[in-house]
Amino acid sequence: MKFAAVTSAMEVQEDRLKEILSKNKDTAYGRKYGFEGIDGIKAYQQKVPLSDYETYRPYIEQLAQKEESLLTAEKIITFEPTSGSTKAAKLIPYTKSLKEEFQRGIKPWIYDLYTSYPEIRWGKSYWSITPATSGKKYTKSGIPIGFEEDSDYFGRLEKYLMDRIFARPGDIGKETDMERFYTRTVVELLKTKELTLISVWNPTYLLLLLDYLDGHKERLLDELIRKRREEIRQAVYSKTYDKIWPGLKVISCWCDAYAAAYADRVASLFPQCIIQPKGLLSTESFVSFPLAGEDGGVLSVYSHFFEFIDINTRNVRLVNELETGKEYEVVVTTGGGFYRCRTYDIVKVVGWRKSLPLLVFKGKNDRISDMFGEKLHEAFVRETVERLAPEAEFYLLAPRKDRYVLYIKSDTPPSGEEIDNALRESFHYDYCRKLGQLKELQIFVLTGDPKKEYVDGCLAAGQKLGDIKPAWLSAREDWDKYFTGCLADQAVQ
Repeated sequence: MKFAAVTSAMEVQEDRLKEILSKNKDTAYGRKYGFEGIDGIKAYQQKVPLSDYETYRPYIEQLAQKEESLLTAEKIITFEPTSGSTKAAKLIPYTKSLKEEFQRGIKPWIYDLYTSYPEIRWGKSYWSITPATSGKKYTKSGIPIGFEEDSDYFGRLEKYLMDRIFARPGDIGKETDMERFYTRTVVELLKTKELTLISVWNPTYLLLLLDYLDGHKERLLDELIRKRREEIRQAVYSKTYDKIWPGLKVISCWCDAYAAAYADRVASLFPQCIIQPKGLLSTESFVSFPLAGEDGGVLSVYSHFFEFIDINTRNVRLVNELETGKEYEVVVTTGGGFYRCRTYDIVKVVGWRKSLPLLVFKGKNDRISDMFGEKLHEAFVRETVERLAPEAEFYLLAPRKDRYVLYIKSDTPPSGEEIDNALRESFHYDYCRKLGQLKELQIFVLTGDPKKEYVDGCLAAGQKLGDIKPAWLSAREDWDKYFTGCLADQAVQ
């Protein structure tokens, strides 16, 4: 599939919508909103309301008990679990159609990757592998929960070809012991001199592997054959990674929004590599993919039916109505049973490739902590803390019973009073403080390795290692179980 040949994105989009609605007109959701009588985009927007995951949660809970045609006519292949930093865990239904929609974005990206950078064809690739954290689970209705591994997103042919060039132990995805997972993965990478491509979702995942190498280097080197061990020992100790993997050409990872600082760190460690930003994809949908030489990811117009909410006007736009320089929230209709579903992903249009917009991910529109109506948004929290603690190595704001705690590692942490007063510039937070619903903010001074401890806390909550994203605000109240340190004697009175 060649996206360069797309001349009318709207024709493609209308065809996608009609196909999805036709397939699912006899489902409970399709009957409720009259899919059978919808003859075009305008009618669809008039009859079917905007939704989000909470709209579908009752349907999914019912499907977990007894499989029936509630959202899709197709059988559900699996429920893929996902959880964010501020929302309850979600189960995303995967059908054959939804997998095909993902592959319509993956295939042109892989084709462009291997043709634009032909050097990577002749070596080995490392693709992110998610370790198993527990045994295989099923719903009461018998639907499996979770793919075996990340490569299940690919089609059969792509998976077969990648299995032949993957640099990894064959059964690493089934490894349940995290120490063994790290050891086996890093040893395999060290063995692979001919590594040419690394593809991970989050750059923090790659940094974790490198940190593990640095912390256990002698033991890991001992697992290599003598020739390879002697060849790379000095490079491992000096962290000159271009000497460990001299043919490494491309590292593909998230580079936008929350991941930007970590992607910059990866780039500094691998100056010889091209760092290719991934497009925007989530468990629910495949929105965009990168093309060599382009800023931003091209809209994966063949994948789903897309709408866009203008961040400023709140008007709903179609692909042909987008404007360069403006920001929009992505809304998707997919073959997985989500219709006009808000993803809360914010993108900026940075250019065009013929009739297709080039998009850059700017962040989430739903990162909010709201215990008593304080409505703290992550963007506001980040701006506030970084203004008062610009040298902070790590921080995370989270609630604890009836107050907020700022977990922070810094040589000169701010006082609780400073942060609290700054947060009170937000009307809703200030109102909750005045009412006494929220007590004084406290500072928790971190003394351990907070980045690792944060990952451990995310894993304990059920997130996949490769999916963990940096966060500056969390609605979880249990972070003191994972972070090493103590409360500062700075509580606001």
